[in-house]
Amino acid sequence: MKAISLNGAWSYRVGYGAFSTVTVPFSRLPVGRSECVRTFDLDESAARVFLKFDGITYYAKVFLNGVELGEMLPYCEYEFEITALVQKKNNELRVVLEDIDRAFGPTEGWENFGGIIRNVSLVLRNASYLENVFFHSTLSSDYQSAEMVTEIAAQCKADARFAVELYSQDGALVVSYEQACGACTPVRIDHVALWSPDAPTLYTLKVRLLEAGDTVDESTCLVGFREITCDRHRFLLNGKPLFLKGVCKHEMVGDSGHCPTPEQIEKDLRMIKEMGCNFVRLVHYPHQTYTLELADRIGLLVSEEPGLWWSDTANEEIAEGSKEVLRRTILRDRNHPSIAFWLCFNECIFTERYLMESAEVCRKYDPTRMVSGANCMSCEDTLVYYNQCGFDFYTMHPYSNTFEKAQRSAEILHDKPLLFTEWGGYFVYNNPHLLYDFMTEMNRLYQSNSDEGALAGAFLWFFAELNDYNRGEPACTDGVLHEGVVDLYRRPTMIYDAFCKGLRLFDGEEERHDAFWQTAADAIPMRRLCGSARYERDALAQIGAADAKDKGNKRHRVITHGAVLGDTSFVSSVPYVLNSTQSIAFEEVGKIRRLSILGMTSLLGGYPLGGTYGENMARLIITYENGTSSEIALQNGVHFTTVYGLYNSSRIEPIAERSSRACAFGYDKNFEQYVMNRFDLSLDGDLAVQRIEICAESADYLPLIYDVFAE
Repeated sequence: MKAISLNGAWSYRVGYGAFSTVTVPFSRLPVGRSECVRTFDLDESAARVFLKFDGITYYAKVFLNGVELGEMLPYCEYEFEITALVQKKNNELRVVLEDIDRAFGPTEGWENFGGIIRNVSLVLRNASYLENVFFHSTLSSDYQSAEMVTEIAAQCKADARFAVELYSQDGALVVSYEQACGACTPVRIDHVALWSPDAPTLYTLKVRLLEAGDTVDESTCLVGFREITCDRHRFLLNGKPLFLKGVCKHEMVGDSGHCPTPEQIEKDLRMIKEMGCNFVRLVHYPHQTYTLELADRIGLLVSEEPGLWWSDTANEEIAEGSKEVLRRTILRDRNHPSIAFWLCFNECIFTERYLMESAEVCRKYDPTRMVSGANCMSCEDTLVYYNQCGFDFYTMHPYSNTFEKAQRSAEILHDKPLLFTEWGGYFVYNNPHLLYDFMTEMNRLYQSNSDEGALAGAFLWFFAELNDYNRGEPACTDGVLHEGVVDLYRRPTMIYDAFCKGLRLFDGEEERHDAFWQTAADAIPMRRLCGSARYERDALAQIGAADAKDKGNKRHRVITHGAVLGDTSFVSSVPYVLNSTQSIAFEEVGKIRRLSILGMTSLLGGYPLGGTYGENMARLIITYENGTSSEIALQNGVHFTTVYGLYNSSRIEPIAERSSRACAFGYDKNFEQYVMNRFDLSLDGDLAVQRIEICAESADYLPLIYDVFAE
């Protein structure tokens, strides 16, 4: 076999307009109908010639020299034999694309891109050739040896034979044997090195087609020995429990559409691996083969699906198209050890026929892997339909601002593993506290491994922000779906550190120790000192006056609510707004070892938008029962920042030297983005505190204090 690339400059036009030039592969915003044309010569001779497309979006018809070769569905590989049509010179190849109106293909779940999104090539073959090679294996009970099976499909003579060779990662020949055409001989491998995320050991499989003893075609691919099974509530990898901790990842990087570079793909996968993930859910369509190859090499489990999102699988065109894309994807990718299972759909209303038939497609073309679907329907329907169609494990998308929905899912779907194929979303994207709380509860379910409720894995929605223009707030702002661990440019977002920390819980490497992040049910008691109505009565009037005074930032609206962290509102309904004549005081506090103040921002001035760095904004006075007292000057830029996260048309990052970021929040991200800081002060826990007072110092600032906690 020999491949000749047809990538590069093609003529391109939208509709029936004038032609310009486009470089294939390409991915562009949808235009409706478009047409790509190029001419090529074929100087070499071959017994059989094929035209291969690695992927288009979303529908295409292909013509060679005026003859229609066939149709193509999105994302997957197609080959058309052109032996009888191809000429030595001036072959005209024409591809007519549709990217808006097709029932199966474009979705409303993410920004759509049309185009010839992957490689195009001519494939020259002999009269006899290898069509498909399927490697799989069965591991022994002690996981020390394996029986490998190589299923081979070929166009060949009846007496042809196949030479199969397996090489270790260091290039040493492990086994070599021949099998007859149509035969499938299990071969034992001793002292096998297993593939896993921690040790992604790969072997090289080489298959040669022999006729009369001569090699007429050959195929080479990387394979691995690993076993993924279920043990009631958990997934087992090579016999050992493995919690699937991962993220959902789209293929798009910035505005690249479905044409990310190998460098961009590698950066993404390595970042995901370094965060502590062992899994990437490749949503919601087949990705480039390079993504799978890299996952094999660096040790990331993945799943694939056919391209559905709230799709009507009762629609024949959608159902049949989805099953065909699933079939072609399985044939393309089933040798990759990184693929853990197949997902037949994403967030679609159940139709019994589609669930049954899509599961059958998976089992027919890859009986070695588990099958399920990514699901957000009711737990009761899930229980019925998933068992009816024989799915191997349950899935759920328990989006909520509390853990109640997730807990209920685990209690109802308890007779086989439960996987949260999505969770988080806009409920946690700017709330690291709530995200970490969820992960703590997920770890509790995993560790319990109980019939009353267990969890086998969870994939955060999602890895990187992407363009999406039809959902609106709170999910989207200015056409960007803001729910990622990293942003469009792969910069960590507010939840990045909390997510990485949460992943370590499932490895038993880290326990929660920071009392500030405790929930009401946790062991360390935190007493909320704020809450006196007399301080809240005049807050709105104070804010209104401040807003009138703040002439330099007219785009900002007044704050009318406090932020909510997690299931419990730790923050007052309105902030305490201090002017130069007002203070907050708390009497008979008692013995405490730490004081935490939430807020530490200013409605007027505030670093870096106003005032002088280091200028006194307020005083913190602590008086003890023995008559002694201590006083701390709270300063601009040292303890306080501006409350605003926007300045004119740009985001800013207000940072205080001695306070940390508690959260960011807003009510309209186009105009209102605010920050909240947290200042911690350690005290002598043996001395009882009689009084704590916070006093404003300057009329040029209006400090905002949301809450004060004592531990």
